[in-house]
Amino acid sequence: MATTLASSPISRHPSTMDPDTSALPGSVERSYPLDCLSDTHDFHQLLVGLDGRVDVEIEGRGAAVAPGSVCLIPAAATHHYLGLGAGNRCRVLDLPVGEPHLEALFERIRFLRLAPEEGRELDDDALLSRLTGAPPLTGPRLNMARLTRRVQADPAAPWNLARLAEASRLSERQLRRSLGALTGLTPWQWLQRQRLARAARLLDTSEATITEIALACGFADGAQFSRHFRGWRGMTPSAFRRRPH
Repeated sequence: MATTLASSPISRHPSTMDPDTSALPGSVERSYPLDCLSDTHDFHQLLVGLDGRVDVEIEGRGAAVAPGSVCLIPAAATHHYLGLGAGNRCRVLDLPVGEPHLEALFERIRFLRLAPEEGRELDDDALLSRLTGAPPLTGPRLNMARLTRRVQADPAAPWNLARLAEASRLSERQLRRSLGALTGLTPWQWLQRQRLARAARLLDTSEATITEIALACGFADGAQFSRHFRGWRGMTPSAFRRRPH
């Protein structure tokens, strides 16, 4: 009997605490993983970009959290996040539900803009007060959390440029240009990387055969998968699975 593979690759996992940074009073600094993860919690959360970039999608709305960018996540709102580069850092403030001045601020999903130094230097109370008059954030149209989540949810789908563009809410030309500028990859190269990354997780977490994993991740057969995987990781899928952890 064939091993059943999980249909969704999106993990529900808390963000990675950065142990090398000192916490601001009431705030913490976090770096976010390079995998697209999801979370839902019963408190409000404020993200302020400090370094690098983290792409966030909240109930269909997305933005890039970079230095000076602010993301307000209301309690119970499912959100997805993806760190772009290991050097990303955000200031994170978790806030209780039920306080009137906070409920007004978090009544809806918001993406706002501050001067980068304000995000770094204001204390928590001053930061919350400053957000009342902060302008809306405008930024890159390509949200990598949204696109990655959709591809990883069904890596074996017949993805082509048109379908990737539709998932990213861009034209094909815009997708090529934006993806190339951000990752240095063509859409096809990026798609292959997503399929290989999904396959690597399945090699670590499932007992499926190499062929089953290959087909589940969009490769024609085990031989094609092994060839691409070896070019990516420098070892065969079998050797990757046997490696010490």
